[in-house]
Amino acid sequence: MRKTTALLALLLAALTTSGCSVLEREYPSADPATLSQRLTDRAQWAYDGMALPSHEAVRPVQVVPGHSCYAGGLSVEKTLPDVVTFELRWTVEDIPADVARATEARLRRKFTSAGWTLTHDGNRRGKDWVEFGFRVQDPATGDQFDLAWNDSTTSLFLSGYTSCAKVPRSAADNPSRKTWAPQSA
Repeated sequence: MRKTTALLALLLAALTTSGCSVLEREYPSADPATLSQRLTDRAQWAYDGMALPSHEAVRPVQVVPGHSCYAGGLSVEKTLPDVVTFELRWTVEDIPADVARATEARLRRKFTSAGWTLTHDGNRRGKDWVEFGFRVQDPATGDQFDLAWNDSTTSLFLSGYTSCAKVPRSAADNPSRKTWAPQSA
C-alpha cells in the first residue's frame, strides 16, 4: 500500500511540474471578430425582445475580452492568457418595477422559446427589496445572457458572454475599440 501511495504521489508531482496538458481543458479556437459580432447580434436581438417603452438612450459600450477562462485539470487556478470570453454589459435606467417585471418575463420567454436553457432564476423578494432576473445559456454555443433589475437602482442590466475560446494573443491583450449600442426599431 505504501508503494502504491508513493508511486501515485510521485506521478502526481511529475504531472503537476511538467504542466501536463492532457489533464487541462482544451478550448476551441475562434475568430475574435466572429465572437464579437455574434455577441452584439444577440444583444440587439435581446434588446428588441425587451420591447421597452420610450427610455433614455443606452450609452454605447465596448465588447471586451475577459480573462476568466481557466486551464482546468491540475491547474484549476491558472488562467490562460490566450483563452478568453468576450463580454458586453449595458444598462437601461429608470425602469419602474411593473415594466421591469413584464420585460423580464418577455425576454425570458424569448430566450427559452429559442432553445436557450434557464440556468439561474434571480427573482427574489425581501422585506425591503425586490430583484428580478435570470441567466440563460445557449446549448449550441455556450454563450450566456443575464438580465437583472432591482428596486434600489431601478435599472435593467443586461450582460452577455461568449463561451471561452482560444484567440490570437494580440486580440486577448489589445481588445478592439469598437463600441455597440442597441438600435431602436
